[in-house]
Amino acid sequence: MSCAGRFPFFISIGIMFAAMLACGEAGETEPGPYSVTYEAGEGGSIEGEATQAVEHGDDGETVTAVPDAGHEFVEWSDGLEEAARTDTNVTEDITVTAHFSPEAVETHTLTYEAGEGGSIEGEATQTVEHGDDGQTVTAVPDAGHEFVEWSDGLEEAARTDTNVTEDITVTAHFSPEAVETHTLTYETGEGGSLHLGEEPPADPQSATIRIEQTVEHGEDGQPVIAVPDEGYEFAEWSDGLEEAVRTDTNVTEDITVT
Repeated sequence: MSCAGRFPFFISIGIMFAAMLACGEAGETEPGPYSVTYEAGEGGSIEGEATQAVEHGDDGETVTAVPDAGHEFVEWSDGLEEAARTDTNVTEDITVTAHFSPEAVETHTLTYEAGEGGSIEGEATQTVEHGDDGQTVTAVPDAGHEFVEWSDGLEEAARTDTNVTEDITVTAHFSPEAVETHTLTYETGEGGSLHLGEEPPADPQSATIRIEQTVEHGEDGQPVIAVPDEGYEFAEWSDGLEEAVRTDTNVTEDITVT
């Protein structure tokens, strides 16, 4: 074939190649849309559209990480610390998770102690959330003692600390119980003597003309005997008792007899 015959063929190839390039450029499109996904970890949820399709370079819609009751938002898995977020100028798929944790609760310690002479009935050490009430405890005196007051001035043995906003440590104070006592006084006139006990002692030096006893209310005194001197005989006690030996029982008042 002559050169003149080949030129149209090469011209046609060039035109076709140019046409293909033009066609390729005309059909080229931007990537997208992208998938933007927001997930919630344990203890919370997502408020807003959790799954979005966003075109290249566009902005997503705002979403908010919402903690459940008793929890708090920590951060998103990509480090963002604001609960509400709007991803802008999106150029790739995004998947992030909101992290939550149990809410930090302020607590206080209630400590109830017993001083000498008593004990605490109830939970002596308590942990109470801020603003809540503690459990009732009671200061219980030992036998022979009585409750006086708590170290913070409360005078009721049973106490319940309410609306607790700080640690509390208190001590229950007790004291020996006040015991009512009575005095028994025994005297003798001329012609005799007194002895402690039911029989006259062998030693006459133990004779006396006056004996005193201190007795708790309701208790009994010790026996006392009136012994006449030689040449005398016992007549009676000044309150009319005719037995020389006497024991005053269930004493509820002072007694003085001759």
